[in-house]
Order: sequence, then C-alpha cells, then structure tokens
Amino acid sequence: MTSTQKVVLCTGANQGLGYAIVQVAAQRNPRALYILACRNVAAGHEAAQQLKDEGVTAMTEVIELDVTNDEHIAAAAKHVESKYGKLDVLINNAGVLIRTQDADLPTLRKAYNDMLNINLTSVAVITTALLPLLQKAADPKVINITSGLGSIVNTLTKKMGRYPPYGASKVGLNGLTAHMQTTENDRVTAELAEGKRTDAKFGKVKYYVVAPGVLRTAFTRFADIGKDPKLGAEAVVRLMEGEYPGGTQWEWEGGEMREIPW
Repeated sequence: MTSTQKVVLCTGANQGLGYAIVQVAAQRNPRALYILACRNVAAGHEAAQQLKDEGVTAMTEVIELDVTNDEHIAAAAKHVESKYGKLDVLINNAGVLIRTQDADLPTLRKAYNDMLNINLTSVAVITTALLPLLQKAADPKVINITSGLGSIVNTLTKKMGRYPPYGASKVGLNGLTAHMQTTENDRVTAELAEGKRTDAKFGKVKYYVVAPGVLRTAFTRFADIGKDPKLGAEAVVRLMEGEYPGGTQWEWEGGEMREIPW
C-alpha cells in the first residue's frame, strides 16, 4: 500500500449493515483498503470472497475481533500499526439487541449489562486502542452506528419503537461520541497553544454517529418493514468520503443527508 491509501476498519463486517458498508464504500472508493473485523474469522473470509464475487476490486483483509475481548482489541491495534502505521476510518458497527422480560430481574440486569458492554463500553475501548493510529492519518474519522432511539429529542417527540435497555445503550453511545469529540478538540487546541503543532486539521479525529434506520438484516430478523442495508450504509459512506463537521449525528433519508438532533 501507499502512504496515501486509506485504511478503513469496520467491526461486525461479515454480515448485515457492516457488510453493506464495506460493499458500498469499496465500490465507491476501490483504492482504499478495507479491514473486515469479525468475531467469526471463517464468516469474515466468506464475506471477503462474496465481495470479490460481486465485483469488488478493492483490497480487503480479515482479522479476528470479538469486541468484548481486550486481547483481540490489543492484537488488532498492534497488527494495524505494524502493517499500515495508521488508520483513516474506524466504523464501530458491531452491536446487539437483547430482549427480555422486565419481571425477570436477574435476566433484565444481564440484558442491560451485556448491551452496554457491547454497544457502549466496547466502542470506547476499541476506539481508545486505535486512537494513536487514527491520529497519524491526515483526516481520521470514527463513525459509530447508533439507533433512532439514541436521540433523546426524537425519543421524546416522535412515535417510534420503545425498548429502554437497547435505547439506553445507544443514548450512551451518542454521549460517548460527543465526549470523545470534545476531548479531541481540547487536545488539538492545547497542542496548538503549546506550539506542538501548526496544523489544526491534520490528525484531528472527527467523530460521528449514524442512525441507519430499520434494516432488513438478521439483526431485525429480516423484518418486512426494513429497508435495504445498502441504504443504511449510505450515510456512513458519505461521511467517510465527504466533509462534515465532527461531533454530529446523521441519517440518509429521502435521498439526502439529514443531521439528527441529539
């Protein structure tokens, strides 16, 4: 690879939205390199072969990554550092929705803990582990996959499905994204003031969240009301390739990018 080639890592990339993100992005920008980070490596290699069968010519790589496994996360960071020396885009796509009965308190507690661990804590740990590599890229971006339930404004004002355990994990993810952006802003401001940098943009990470909507994937049990995963991927791909202010939340609806209120 060349020093200008984009390196993109997507978690949960072997199926559903993660696969669609890589598929659409690789078709738009075949010059980039796409790392499919998957809990099931065999499924990841099957996905990579399927991409080739569908005509994708971009370079792909499969790595093992269970987002709850800190050893996997450390190994992934070390691998990317040794092989590529930087990371241009991190897409935190892996997530779960666990349904349970409120009356069963131990099961309810476990559902909350498991969803928060995967949908929130693991995003924080993975992003932190890869942050030094992101900060070595010219225009680094972190894109976190949220839900419409993650917007407090929309939750309070719009009619939508309600499930507090899952919604809480996505509200937390949105908050994490905002806090990581402000922390990054403060870092760059301090380095400028201390004379450690003269360029306010190079290596400054932009953080985003994307609400893809209800998709027709295994995640939703292929719900009839779900839309094509490629439509869910559209906002992610446009953020990857376009210029949008960091610390923002987006969706692709009605054929256009729309910013979502927090």
